[in-house]
Amino acid sequence: MNTPSDDLDEDFERAGVPRALQSRSRLLRDTLIRISLDIARRRSFDDVGIVEICGQAGCSTGAFYARFPDKLTLFKAVMVKAAAESRPLLETIVRETPFDEILDRLLAEQVRRFDGQDAFFRSAFRVSLVDPEAWEPFRRNARSLASVYLERVRAEPGVVAESIDEGRIRFAFQVMYGVLNNTVSNQPGPYTFADPAFPKLLGIAMRETMGLQLRT
Repeated sequence: MNTPSDDLDEDFERAGVPRALQSRSRLLRDTLIRISLDIARRRSFDDVGIVEICGQAGCSTGAFYARFPDKLTLFKAVMVKAAAESRPLLETIVRETPFDEILDRLLAEQVRRFDGQDAFFRSAFRVSLVDPEAWEPFRRNARSLASVYLERVRAEPGVVAESIDEGRIRFAFQVMYGVLNNTVSNQPGPYTFADPAFPKLLGIAMRETMGLQLRT
């Protein structure tokens, strides 16, 4: 049975990171990824140099290149790490929040994340244009989150079973991520993350898309 660490290693390898065979090498690899994620949440990764990253990690550029072939591969590993951190947070909200409050809590957290990490998401979008597979950890998260919500819907006695349409529910989550991603990358307006109406309107759109009927 794979551990979460094993799954991360597999995702890192798919991103182009050579497998770290020794604990010391793994520790430095993980430190470089963690530091890079911290930086990427505050600044465009295009503006960050390998020398700066190595300086914060306390290693040489030679040690960096022994673990990552280039900065692009490092950032793809950063995307893997970011997705791994966000998945349990969001799924816990869906699993543990009272049913009628799930979407409100979930959307509030999503707006907080996307607004607070806009530099990271913009960098991630640019990387995904170069390598579409780099976005796969986030696609997997979205599918899993929709599945967890479906579990809650099917177990909720207040929902009319005949109104549950898996395709519509999954599409509602596609709508959610589409709006969040578009707002970060293009800021089309009229609403932004700073507007209190933003999560409320997105919640209305998701509920309308799902079309769930509640027992009265």
